[in-house]
Amino acid sequence: MSSLTTAPPSLTPDAIDDLIYACRTDDLDSLKEQISHWSTQLNTTEAAIIKSAIDIDEDGLGSRACLLHYPAGNGKLQMIQYLLDRLGEPQTQTQTQTQINGTSTEGKIFVNHQNVSGNTPLHWAALNGHIEIVRALVKAGADPTVVNGAGRDAVVEAEYSSQEGAGECAVWLLRECEVLERGAGGGEGEGSAEVEDMAEEGKDGEKENGEEHEKETATVSGGSAT
Repeated sequence: MSSLTTAPPSLTPDAIDDLIYACRTDDLDSLKEQISHWSTQLNTTEAAIIKSAIDIDEDGLGSRACLLHYPAGNGKLQMIQYLLDRLGEPQTQTQTQTQINGTSTEGKIFVNHQNVSGNTPLHWAALNGHIEIVRALVKAGADPTVVNGAGRDAVVEAEYSSQEGAGECAVWLLRECEVLERGAGGGEGEGSAEVEDMAEEGKDGEKENGEEHEKETATVSGGSAT
């Protein structure tokens, strides 16, 4: 049996779109099937397939969101856990020997992948009030000090959010993550009120409402935003 290649796989744009769609619509069975198929087809790991599925179009544009962003923003814990489990698998014998706490070093780095607006999956989970996903991401190595393009970390985004549960996310992050310093990452200015639309092709926008900034999210039900 040949060993798995460590080179980044070349997924077709259609393959990436299909993987993203499965994440957006919470179709876990389809996602598992596709990842397994491409892993076998390209002789690589499932983790490598996940890390290659980034929303970038043929012109190099797009939201640059990864597969973790969509279930993180939409509160799909089972899908998040599946993706994190796959990312935690070592890809080489060396990684097998050095892996700590069930999460590979490369997997921890990818958990902090930033989209075109600088938001990580943790930003999306926190601002949308998904506390169980916030906990899962932090356990997997998500860094709560990462700031987005507006200079805000996940705590600040949660504090600005009007979504139910966002306040709980902010409190939990401040209590459990010693690396956070209150008052850091409170960016201001244009672009600080990003609207994350997880159900429409992964595109991001902005919204301001006077001096108060409010967050919105699009959840997915059968492929349509609500």
